[in-house]
Amino acid sequence: MNAEQDLEFEGFPVDTQRRRLLRPDGSQVPLTPKAFDTLLFLLQRPGEVVEKDELLAAVWPGVVVEENNLSQAVSALRKALGDDPEAPRFIQTVPRRGFRFVAPISRAEPAARTDDIANPTDGAAGRATGEPAPPSTVPSGPAVSAPAKPSRRALLIGGAATAALAAGIVAWWLARSHDEVAPADQPLQTLAVLPFKPLVPESRDEVLEVGMADSLIARLSTVPGLVVRSIGSARRYGGPTQDSLAAARELEVDWIVDGTVQRWGDQVRVTARLLRADGTARWSGSFDERFTSVFDVQAMISDRVAGVLAPRLGARDRRGHAAGGTQNADAYQLYLAARHAAQTLRPSGLTRSIEFYKKAIALDPNYALAYAGLAETYRRLPFGADTAPAEAFEPARAAALRAIQIDPGLAEGHAGIGWVKFWYEWDWPGAEKAFRRAIALNPSVWEAHLGLGHLLSSLGRGDEGFPHIQRARELDPMSMITNTLEAGYLLGRGRRAEADQRIQRALELDPEFWVGHLTLASFHLADKQPAKAIEALRTADRYSEGQSTQALTLIGFLLGRTGQTDQAQAVLDRLLTLSKQRYVPPTSIAAVYVGLGDKGKALDYLERAYDVRDLRLAFMKVDGRWGLLKEEPRFQALLKTMKLDTGPAGKAAH
Repeated sequence: MNAEQDLEFEGFPVDTQRRRLLRPDGSQVPLTPKAFDTLLFLLQRPGEVVEKDELLAAVWPGVVVEENNLSQAVSALRKALGDDPEAPRFIQTVPRRGFRFVAPISRAEPAARTDDIANPTDGAAGRATGEPAPPSTVPSGPAVSAPAKPSRRALLIGGAATAALAAGIVAWWLARSHDEVAPADQPLQTLAVLPFKPLVPESRDEVLEVGMADSLIARLSTVPGLVVRSIGSARRYGGPTQDSLAAARELEVDWIVDGTVQRWGDQVRVTARLLRADGTARWSGSFDERFTSVFDVQAMISDRVAGVLAPRLGARDRRGHAAGGTQNADAYQLYLAARHAAQTLRPSGLTRSIEFYKKAIALDPNYALAYAGLAETYRRLPFGADTAPAEAFEPARAAALRAIQIDPGLAEGHAGIGWVKFWYEWDWPGAEKAFRRAIALNPSVWEAHLGLGHLLSSLGRGDEGFPHIQRARELDPMSMITNTLEAGYLLGRGRRAEADQRIQRALELDPEFWVGHLTLASFHLADKQPAKAIEALRTADRYSEGQSTQALTLIGFLLGRTGQTDQAQAVLDRLLTLSKQRYVPPTSIAAVYVGLGDKGKALDYLERAYDVRDLRLAFMKVDGRWGLLKEEPRFQALLKTMKLDTGPAGKAAH
């Protein structure tokens, strides 16, 4: 049948050119575009059984949808036509197969419509301004055959209307294309995967709920053109009462994946759906599997989501597995527990995290992601508490190297190498290369962007580094540390309003985040309020639970610089006593000596810092605490040894 012909069934005219269904009295039947597409496809196959898969492919070309979408379209048609599914006059359901249009159909060639000529503003032809024509006036459904040869009168009006018609169709198509799925070469789309909700709140498995999201993030983050928020930000929306749309707004994403998960013994039931930020559902699915095959469930969900968001990508362009993963369910659960334990940055949590990672690796010695996670936790030890550098970075290096030995394409492994080279080996070119390699492999690994931005800024290349700091925060907008670091960089660049917003955000996320209060002291100093700065530092020292000397160090430094030498000396004595009991970074003691104006002692401790590879020497080039020492030959010699002495401000030596 020629799909451009006008059709009629049981007194219902079908205007195929203008995509309208009319009642016997001439009034228009309101139908959604997809319902009309469904009707038109059924009318092209009168009396035949049209399989569900055929209809789905014709009405939703290139888009992965569930049968429920088709059922809704057929239901809308039946309601509009007054059809009874039990005694159908028009659309008959063929169980387990599809649908058949059973009413007799008559056909007629379309004629030129005088109403289009008389009223050129009705329909796409009259849209001379290029305003998008609504879907009801532009063919957009299943493929149709070539139109009948136009009459001479139609050709006569073509010159006046063709340009406007083409403009209307193109503008509408562009609007529709933007509304649908952007191809791979369109602007990046943003996605967040939320922790899955428990089906039965009384029997929650929080590790599994977060783990489903974590694994899907790992899979989907490798899809080109898709920016996926980190699990660190998404996990804040876990629990039975999560608000997916609020999460989409706060995480500033275009798409949300959420779902439910429940485990009974060795069985797991998972449902998932893909939502636009406005709440419109684009895909949903449910799975009942043995828990040992939960990895297959994750692969199915991620493939469906990737198919909707990037339908033009071939299978080779979408990684069908979580890079560096495992097929051992017990190892997987230990990995999830390790990730969870490390989030607080407290020494007790970091110690538990290391234990869990080691147990996971014992169960699966080829679990590359577990090695990468182990490297990350070791690297965090000196950040959460004073830890001898070798105790943290030697095992971190070994774990990261093992991760990329198992999976050379694992971005997290290369990022781990970058941090070791940056903070411990002081191999600036090697660190930059590792971070850039990680970003090339997976642009959604926020710690690779954070590391590269931090490295470049510490080398005096802030203009290059700052965009990566921003990208890290965009990828992990609920991270206290990314918001805090960006706040510090914004403050240094004179962008005070934005800096205030970021530091307040960090402290809203966790009012007891001690690094946030540490950074807040810089804001008070910028306002020439040293007393308030010292108060903020005392708060930071209290919240660090005595595990880090960083806040105490800055208190001593400021007390000395503001002439409160007795109090500054008391801080120094405390640090010196503590250093006899456990590791205290030599840079901490050096900074208080600088505050007291003792250059010689300060330089002695900076040289000790070099001997033990104190990670804070990596920031010597830009650390304002050492201003008093800049012209000292010993300080200059140390900069030269660390290859931080040459090149203009924006080009540190490589």
